[in-house]
Amino acid sequence: MKIMQLCVGLVGTNCYIVYDETTRAAAVIDPGDNAPSILQAVQQEKLDVKYVLLTHAHFDHILAAHEVLQATGAQYVVPEADQWLLDRNNMGQFRGLARSYVQDTPDILASEGTEITFGGLTAVYMSTPGHTPGSSVIRIDDCLFTGDCLFRHECGRCDLEGGDFSAMLRSLRRLYELEGDYKVLPGHEGLSTLNEERAANPYMLQAVGKR
Repeated sequence: MKIMQLCVGLVGTNCYIVYDETTRAAAVIDPGDNAPSILQAVQQEKLDVKYVLLTHAHFDHILAAHEVLQATGAQYVVPEADQWLLDRNNMGQFRGLARSYVQDTPDILASEGTEITFGGLTAVYMSTPGHTPGSSVIRIDDCLFTGDCLFRHECGRCDLEGGDFSAMLRSLRRLYELEGDYKVLPGHEGLSTLNEERAANPYMLQAVGKR
């Protein structure tokens, strides 16, 4: 498995391109903006993008989805409980930043345990609500693509419509209790590991009663 990370858009969203080196089959996770940069990276590596996967459907994770879907013919995978957020009218205070946004209909509505296979890789959806009702962590091999649930030493905000801090704590507890260590690839800012977050993330420690 190979992973490319691009920082896109006004709020620095991490977009990931994950691919199977043998088949060149790929998935784009959270195409938040800057579609030309995403597509250039795809073309340079001669990738066959099979899916666009969302960890959640906030504006800063979807603005380039339409162009990527159109250019690649990929299928659109959206957490079922976040489908309502695809509507521009539900972007609230961020609607003005999404003037070029084009809404697409999901091909697959993901929920707990949904598996998406491309090449020799399988992406598994874990339901981790809190930031949004459909907020999900996508597990591929030893990597957790945590969206805006888990950041390095932080967690996602819960004060927007659909946010729920109690649910966030339950989700962080679930991640804490996973067996073994994982690479943590969040929706914003720097990378981490699950062991580092277990030791140093104050919200995760609060979630398990250690803070």
